[in-house]
Amino acid sequence: MEITFINDEYSPNLDEAITFARKQELKYIELRNIDGKNVTDLTIDSAYAYADKITSTGILVSALVTPFLYWYRKENNFGILGQQVDSQEEYFIKLMDLADIFGARYISIYSYLQDDSLTVEELGKQLDEYSQMALERGIELLLNIDDKCNINNINKMHQLFENYNFSNIHPLINTGKIIALNDDYKQNELQDIINICHYFHLSDYDSELKRYVTLGEGNVDFEVFLQDKINDDYTITSLNPATSHSQDLAMSFNQLVDWLD
Repeated sequence: MEITFINDEYSPNLDEAITFARKQELKYIELRNIDGKNVTDLTIDSAYAYADKITSTGILVSALVTPFLYWYRKENNFGILGQQVDSQEEYFIKLMDLADIFGARYISIYSYLQDDSLTVEELGKQLDEYSQMALERGIELLLNIDDKCNINNINKMHQLFENYNFSNIHPLINTGKIIALNDDYKQNELQDIINICHYFHLSDYDSELKRYVTLGEGNVDFEVFLQDKINDDYTITSLNPATSHSQDLAMSFNQLVDWLD
């Protein structure tokens, strides 16, 4: 199992995030916001410059954290790379171009903002189209659970993957969010999702305080999620601390290392 973290969870300054990764001897870094800009808003030239900076240190980019499909499905005005694009497909192609530049294997996506008229079957068909586009580029997609989106709990995620055998779309589990959503899921459904999950956002949540906390201080039982993944070289675990603060991320990292030992 490899450990990574979202760069701006440590610092909005990319150099500082890279320094932390090297200090902790981490192989990967996950990109979301770089020096105040979302990675999807970078120009091609600036993306190449940042990619060169990262690769020169020996660090690899595990994934791009993007807002793809974090909008209502009938919207048709998308901004990326500092310009407007005409379609979701064009937006997605440019996301894949960015992934190629950074050498990222994964792109995280959403499932549209909630729309009661959108069935799981319809959503699955649309996601499958992007799955095929990504497959041709050797890119894999990570599907978020989000309370504002159509896939907003374990049950709906389970329904989707039960009905669609995606070749390169995987569930993205945020461990603390599962607790925060107070989702009345069935344990076997959660286990089914964990079994096909290769990428985790590791966070902790205190149900009594109703807030995210440093790893190990909340209600998340990490053994449930990671016990069978520790020796899996294909699994990537990304640290999501309670706050976007360097000290909190460092504490969470130490907690994870202690647990793994």
